[in-house]
Amino acid sequence: MNEPLVSIITPSYNQAQFLEQTIQSVLGQTYKNIEYFVMDGGSIDGSVEIIKKYEEKLTYWQSKSDDGQSDAINSAFKKCKGDIIAYINSDDLLMPEAVETVVRCFEVNADYALVFGICSTIDENGNEIAAPQGDHISFNHLLMNGMLPKIFQPACFFNRKYINREFFLDKNLKYAFDYELLLMLMKWNTNLFIYKHFAAYRKHKDAKSLNIKEAYFEKLKVQMRYGKRYTLLWVYRWLKFLISMQLKKFVKSK
Repeated sequence: MNEPLVSIITPSYNQAQFLEQTIQSVLGQTYKNIEYFVMDGGSIDGSVEIIKKYEEKLTYWQSKSDDGQSDAINSAFKKCKGDIIAYINSDDLLMPEAVETVVRCFEVNADYALVFGICSTIDENGNEIAAPQGDHISFNHLLMNGMLPKIFQPACFFNRKYINREFFLDKNLKYAFDYELLLMLMKWNTNLFIYKHFAAYRKHKDAKSLNIKEAYFEKLKVQMRYGKRYTLLWVYRWLKFLISMQLKKFVKSK
């Protein structure tokens, strides 16, 4: 992988408040052999005007209705020509040397299916509210315990040759498609964690991940897909989660 092409995708929908910062974080990478796709879902909040400011530096962009975040990413994936692929959501940020560091890692070993680093958490104004986190993770730990705090999606870069299916993300999943992709890649392939700040994940009031009940249920569905022998455990966890949610409602009503 000598100076490989890196494909980066940003899905977006009505995120004008953060979108320009995301675009700038990609265009400002120290590594330059990048093709960049911005896939807007038909925003009406000024996002299109922001994208047009940078269209000469984008490989491709569109603004039209889609079937959600994973569908937008999959559409760009079909156009990607890069050996390495990443997607950074329109409210998150890449650190300036992230791509260059990943490329150098793949130069050492081109057989990694995944290279990931540490990721900080920021608020609506870009202030850090949690220091960068991340750590080595095995498939079994990922399956049993989920992604956080060991692995954050914005800090992940994927080896194209191991995406052995027509689609990149399972578009039937609304919340857990990141998780499913990681499980698919890590089940049979090697990955590399490097203790370097790759990205920032933004927490804000409109963040999709705050829908805890639906997100938790999807996570359990994915866990059942990749760990069927633990079905009773997943059922137990779901029942335990529902009971805890009901208890919280009861306490609040008092």
